[in-house]
Amino acid sequence: MHWRRLFDMPKFTSLIFALALQAGAQAAEFKGLAPESWTGIEDSHGVYAFKGIPFAAPPVRDLRWRPPAPYSPKRQMHVADHFAAACMQGLHIENWYMDLVRFSGEDPEVFKSPRGGYDEDCLYLNIWSRDLSSPSAKMPVMVWIHGGSNKGGWSYEPNYHGQVLARKDVVVVSVPYRTGIFGFFSHPDLIKEQSGSAGNYGLLDLIAALQWIQSHIDDFGGDPDNVTIFGESSGAENIGYLMASPMAEGLFHRAIHQSAGYQQRQIQTLIEQSRTGSDLSQRLEVEGVAAMRNLDAKDLQAAVEKHLPEWQYGAAVGGHGLREFPYKVFDAGRQVAVPLMIGMNANEWLMYIGDGDDLDRYLRSYELLEQREEVGRLLSPLDLKNKLDRIATAYYMLCPSLEMAGAVAAGKQSAYVYHFTRIREGALGQQVGAYHGAEIPYVFGTHDEWLATNEDDDRLTLQMQQYWLNFARTGNPNGNGLSRWQEFDPEVPRVLNLGDEIRMKSALDGDLCRLMGYR
Repeated sequence: MHWRRLFDMPKFTSLIFALALQAGAQAAEFKGLAPESWTGIEDSHGVYAFKGIPFAAPPVRDLRWRPPAPYSPKRQMHVADHFAAACMQGLHIENWYMDLVRFSGEDPEVFKSPRGGYDEDCLYLNIWSRDLSSPSAKMPVMVWIHGGSNKGGWSYEPNYHGQVLARKDVVVVSVPYRTGIFGFFSHPDLIKEQSGSAGNYGLLDLIAALQWIQSHIDDFGGDPDNVTIFGESSGAENIGYLMASPMAEGLFHRAIHQSAGYQQRQIQTLIEQSRTGSDLSQRLEVEGVAAMRNLDAKDLQAAVEKHLPEWQYGAAVGGHGLREFPYKVFDAGRQVAVPLMIGMNANEWLMYIGDGDDLDRYLRSYELLEQREEVGRLLSPLDLKNKLDRIATAYYMLCPSLEMAGAVAAGKQSAYVYHFTRIREGALGQQVGAYHGAEIPYVFGTHDEWLATNEDDDRLTLQMQQYWLNFARTGNPNGNGLSRWQEFDPEVPRVLNLGDEIRMKSALDGDLCRLMGYR
């Protein structure tokens, strides 16, 4: 696959500021060589937003379940003032947000669905930039990869807007990718069709977006030689895949990995994934991929939710862009060699624990039943719900993240590990603690109105943003009078506490990680 050739689009060459479109907003025309130019909107703080810029062809009809194809311009002038549709998915993420709002004590209806709805035609990125004066601006670029279990989510969820960060002299890009059945699917027919490989189409979308950024971000004031990818949950999971993929070499220079890690080991092979795909086609009573490509996207999504509601989506080893298990790549020091910032939240799993969950079921799931007595000793001060949260958080996020940081440090790259512990005031904090995704509004400075936010939260927001920005600029989060963040040393593992206090502390649950088979 010749990715460079696929995305060798005409280079944009100049920026022209046009008349204001509305009160308090100004148009910024991003004009290039024929055949296209783009017009974005300036906000009251001097940040220009370009929303819905295509970076690949719509992956529909015959392009369903194929690597991203080049985008063919259809008109000369585009007004990039609204977000595109989110990639086709169910209501997984909408329900997650509504649960959060409900936990906070507010009306869940305050959460709004994506303005553009859901569609297979969804490969459109968004850019926020303060300086469009010339390509010589050379600001660091921060590329956000959203989460959503790889079966949902979209690039412009309420907390992902980049205008606050962009005010601080970085270019922020949020990128979509195909999710669920459309992005992480394989089938024996696809393996035959695509020369022995298949799947991982969502991962290829991310690679294509990063290639587009390499070719064009300088025209938005960004430095293509200083690109940081950052993401949370399955967005961070995909960062782990990118770091393990030779196809991503040279496309980014730093990585920020928030609340994942499980991608190191919890991953299917292409053959396993294709068996699931074959099973689905049989349940749909259609003969192979050709017939499945003819199905309406909404009907296909509905069929997956009916027949395979528990399907776990992610990249497949042996599929496009990922030839080996990520942990083996990291153990051998062959990952993309970039500095890493990585961390997790204190209560990643608390909101997912039901009243009927019990300790033995959890221990059995994580192959710890024989170590029941030792686990009980390690977690003896905690009540049942917090024990279960601690076990799941360690298994999915903490332990693999520490292992990943250790591998990067052993490979002579800098690694910095954080532990986010801030619990909001009010009902939400009481219910779910420092929940999965809780750190995101602090990173972006996008606290929702329904979140209880006080001066302590505002202070932590500014400090966390400065760590993230420093890292994006130099690969080192320190400076600007911040508390010293030490590089990670696997021999004496210490992490930065981000909460009511910002300080270094010993990493938690080392003994529990060893029981789970992590180093």
